[in-house]
Amino acid sequence: MLVAALDTATLTLSCALVDLAPGAPPHLRCDRTIVAGAAGERRPGVGGFAPRGHSLELPQALVDLLQAEGLAIPDVEGFAVGLGPGSFTGLRIGLATWKGLAYANKRPIAGASSLAAMALAAAPEAEDGALLVPLLDARKGEVYAGFYRARGGHIVEIADEAALAPPALRARLETLAAQGTRPLVFGEGHDAYAEALSGIPRLATAIATPPAHAVAAAVAERLATAAYDPQALFALEPHYVRASEAELKFPKGLGPGTGER
Repeated sequence: MLVAALDTATLTLSCALVDLAPGAPPHLRCDRTIVAGAAGERRPGVGGFAPRGHSLELPQALVDLLQAEGLAIPDVEGFAVGLGPGSFTGLRIGLATWKGLAYANKRPIAGASSLAAMALAAAPEAEDGALLVPLLDARKGEVYAGFYRARGGHIVEIADEAALAPPALRARLETLAAQGTRPLVFGEGHDAYAEALSGIPRLATAIATPPAHAVAAAVAERLATAAYDPQALFALEPHYVRASEAELKFPKGLGPGTGER
């Protein structure tokens, strides 16, 4: 099965073409990484130049990969997408694009945690049994954190993903360490709060954001034998972890009877 995989949880867009087959490890054909606002990736905008965002890069990033392989969008047999946590706007753009393509072409689609994808990609660089803690910058003084045990090249979630301020993360990691396992942190979230998280063991890896090929690997068992299911497609939603700004400002919503205008 030829799968188009995507993650837009951060400013780094990751897109990949991956071959999945039952009983075989995923095979990466090709991939592309685009950082929003990177040099050469800007466009005219109101009041000057604005960074190119994910909405402008998709679905052209997929088309470029397919053309490089001599293929077209109808040749894609399944879609894999990162569900977050991460940028609310980025997640909505990525998921809406992939769901639209899956719906239009009647292809199965599956989603995976973006933090789990990071852990899965980094697992080969850690000792078996290591506790991997991928971190993404959640802004507002917090990180998104996942907690995964590396097992034979796979991962097992041992605690729910959470949005935590660095002191709260440090306290949670100290509790885990007291239970006999040294947590290893990594990812752009660590880089954003390196000073606040100093002294916490870090995994030596280049994985900083969720790679699309790892998203495909995370859903491989579900997707490799899946058929198109419109109900599953419509039910697929981002995993935000924390409430949006609108939900915080207007917990009762807007409109008649809410007391908000």
